Amino acid sequence: MYEESDIQFAFPLEDRYKCPLCGRYLRKPRQSVECGHRFCETCLAEELGKGAAKCPIDQQTLSSTQVFPDRCAEREIQQLIVNCVNKKAGCEVQVPLKELQTHLEECKYSTIECIYKPLGCQVQIVRCHLAEHLEKDCQFRQEPCKFCQELIPLAQTEDHTKLCPKAPSSCPNGCELTGVTREQVEKHLQDECPQSEANCRYNSYGCTFKGPRSHVSEHESLSMAEHLLMVTSILANLQLSLSESRRELQEVSNQRDLLRNTVTQQASEITSLKQKSEKQDGKIASLQKMVANQTDKLMKVEQDLGTTAKKEEVEGQKRDLVAVKETVKRTENRLTKLETRGSGGGGVFSGTTGEVETQLASQDRQLGIHDVRLAEMDLRFQILETASFDGTLLWKIKDYTRRKHDATTGRTLSLYSQPFYTSRNGYKMCARVYLNGDGMGKGTHMSLFFVVMRGDYDALLPWPFRQKVTLMLLDQDQGRRHLSDTFRPDPTSSSFKRPTSDMNIASGCPLFVSQAVVEGSPYLKDDTIFIKVIVETSDLVGP
Repeated sequence: MYEESDIQFAFPLEDRYKCPLCGRYLRKPRQSVECGHRFCETCLAEELGKGAAKCPIDQQTLSSTQVFPDRCAEREIQQLIVNCVNKKAGCEVQVPLKELQTHLEECKYSTIECIYKPLGCQVQIVRCHLAEHLEKDCQFRQEPCKFCQELIPLAQTEDHTKLCPKAPSSCPNGCELTGVTREQVEKHLQDECPQSEANCRYNSYGCTFKGPRSHVSEHESLSMAEHLLMVTSILANLQLSLSESRRELQEVSNQRDLLRNTVTQQASEITSLKQKSEKQDGKIASLQKMVANQTDKLMKVEQDLGTTAKKEEVEGQKRDLVAVKETVKRTENRLTKLETRGSGGGGVFSGTTGEVETQLASQDRQLGIHDVRLAEMDLRFQILETASFDGTLLWKIKDYTRRKHDATTGRTLSLYSQPFYTSRNGYKMCARVYLNGDGMGKGTHMSLFFVVMRGDYDALLPWPFRQKVTLMLLDQDQGRRHLSDTFRPDPTSSSFKRPTSDMNIASGCPLFVSQAVVEGSPYLKDDTIFIKVIVETSDLVGP
């Protein structure tokens, strides 16, 4: 943040933007309906609080009900160009007033707190000197312990050494153990030291002797008979338990054989039911055919016969028909019951396994084709969603530890970011990072580079590329203590000519920041770092 009094306008401030009450630029301007003059919101409130307030220019009476916010004037003031408040420290940047706070959050001349303040460092330093402070001067910077290589604040090195498990130590019992680490001493006390207390080896069999390890051997030699009795008693109990377990196992085996026979019997019954069901299907078909014939005969008889005697004969045939229908109904009910039993017994009427497997294999092939297409579409959408068209790249690098190991072993030396652009039809660019360093920074620093890529609209753009580039490593603790470096392209370098291949040679900072600063600070959180690249676009004119 900055004080209002720190603001310096790049050009003389017009009177219409000044408050008549305080003489400074208008802050949240309010305009009087009576006289038309503008005042700061706070200045006007103070003047109205005194009572009988008047405009100092024309002595018109001021009233809280006769003023309104002047948004137009406020927008104009916010567009006025001001110098950076760090101009005395060396910053020559000029920005609109509304962008001043955003610039200060990244200005290399801003005074910020050390990232190790939570550990005790109270130093406040200019942002551009932060990296040097972290590498050389800070007493709370993270340094590897010379014994265990754990990162420890420099001021706490002595306290850590007193407790470090890898530090040299000796046996506290006074035996002749030398040349070992503290953690090895603990193992020595537990397993080897002749002065340490130890249990008899027959402790698990009931022996309660406990004393110095040098006395345990003597005890075991003198108490052999008692130990053998303990072991014999334990073995007898184990033999009894073994016999009981064998008996229980035999019972389980018998139950298994019984269940197996039951399953075999049920399978046989299911097969028999299936055969009976097939016979019943034949009988039902025959009965249905018989019913149809009887119905035809009945209709013919009713049409041809008219006498009473013949009608009685017809009534008898109707009764026979009813009896046949009841027989068919009982048969159908019985078949339904048989089918229900068959379904409960293991799926007698289900389709063949071969057909189902063929259908599943076909569906798997179709799903595989759809998965490939979805993956391709997802990749295209990810590139489109993460692309930036305002000259700013925000690059999130996850799995830092694994990627750093890949860089150290030579498996993947560098990483490329997603492309970003100065505008929809502007330059195409990306960033390239060497987590284990490149050139002069290999093995000690993280190297960060800027790359100009071949774009679709290169024929319409001015070459060579001349825009100012800022490379940043972002602070994830909301402290705004970002590390940054800015450069202007060299017009004679091939890195900034119009690309003739997919991308030009990278250009940037091989010594961007030391690896110790990255890995022992708020720049690395949840195994993730954030890199930001800003390309100045204010002086660009579209094709």
